[in-house]
Formats: sequence, structure tokens, C-alpha cells
Amino acid sequence: MANLPDPATLATLVSNVTKTMCGFAFGVADPGLRSKVDCHRMAVLEVTGGRPWRVALFSDESGCNALGAALCQVEPDMLDDGMIEDSLCELLNMAAGQIKGLLSADETLGLPKITAPDQLSPQSKKAYRDGILLRSQDSVNLMMWISQEQ
Repeated sequence: MANLPDPATLATLVSNVTKTMCGFAFGVADPGLRSKVDCHRMAVLEVTGGRPWRVALFSDESGCNALGAALCQVEPDMLDDGMIEDSLCELLNMAAGQIKGLLSADETLGLPKITAPDQLSPQSKKAYRDGILLRSQDSVNLMMWISQEQ
């Protein structure tokens, strides 16, 4: 498997999905802003096979609402938790597919799973602490973390 994508490449891969699905394009934000983004919901997906890896996607409440509303094509006040969680899982699944394609990986994508902030595993806490902050022109924050499993 090739090396994992760098932050700018991740931003492009995520934007390939979000531009089409939600109308948002993301760039890499200043890492110093990372501590200002609370994790409202996190979707985690494991990739199994020859060289397994894991990817997480999460956002703060306003980002989850903006992305969920755009993906579900409803006003933000019409969203419920299930819609927000489904939209994060859908975006993560498509972004993971983009990453897998870039890596020419033969591994199998698992199903995205939602983790609430109060249920973060040690691995999810690492994702929250070490994630790459992506930001749209509309100031929608999205954090992404990817790692190879050892």
C-alpha cells in the first residue's frame, strides 16, 4: 500500500465528495485552530485486509448541522440526530472510498460507526487530538484522521 495521503490531499479527496453532495469545498486550516473545534459526532471506519487502516471524520455541532442539512436537503432546524449521524457516515464512507482509490488498496471498507463525545475510545481520542482540521469558505469545520493499523 502506498503512503497515507498528506493533509492537502485529504482535503482534496474530502472536497471531491462534499462539493458534489453538499456544495462545500475544504482546505487545510491552521492546526492551531484544532483545539477550538469540539467533537459533536464522530464517524469511524475500519479498513481490513492486507494492510489495515482506520479513518475518522468528525465536526462540531454547527458543522454537523451544516453538512447534514446540505446532504439531506432540509433546513438545519429540521435535522434530528439520526440524520446528522447518517450524513457523517455517508460522507466518511465516500471519502474512505476516495482514499482507497488513491492508495490502490485491495482492502475492504468496513461500515462507519458513530461515536458520541462521551463514548470516545482511546483510539477515537487520538483521532480527536491529532486530526487534520479542514475548513470551508463558509467556516464549516471538519476534522479527519487516518492511520495505518499496526
